[in-house]
Order: sequence, then structure tokens, then C-alpha cells
Amino acid sequence: MRAVVLGIAATLATGLSLTPASALPVAPGHSVAPVASIEQAQYVTRRVIRRGPRCTVKVTRTRGPFGRVVVRKVRRCY
Repeated sequence: MRAVVLGIAATLATGLSLTPASALPVAPGHSVAPVASIEQAQYVTRRVIRRGPRCTVKVTRTRGPFGRVVVRKVRRCY
């Protein structure tokens, strides 16, 4: 009889220790962390300011006379 009671107590103790902290009840009136240890989250955004024109190269391939491929590269700056 004593072995059965100790076995039940051991399984309950093991089961309670394996439960996640979010599943355990929180005692009323007690906060999880003190107010002084909670900090405001800071979000930092950075914008890159590019100076000068932005240039791209537009490549056009066409067939010229006699079937040759003519490649035209035009640089466009905005």
C-alpha cells in the first residue's frame, strides 16, 4: 500500500515538473516580473540616402542586315 502511494506521488511530482510554465496557474496579486525590469521595445529604422543619379543600362538585341545580331546599350540616368 505504501509503495502505491509513493508511486502516485512520484508520478504527480514528475508530471508537474514537466508542464510548461504557461500551463501553471499564476497566483493572484503577484506579478511575474517586477515593473522595473520590463523595458520598452525600441524599433530602429534606417533609410539609405543615395546621392546623385541612378543609372541603368538598357540592352536591346535586334537583327541587323545580313542576319547579324545588333546589341544596343543605352545608359539611362534618372
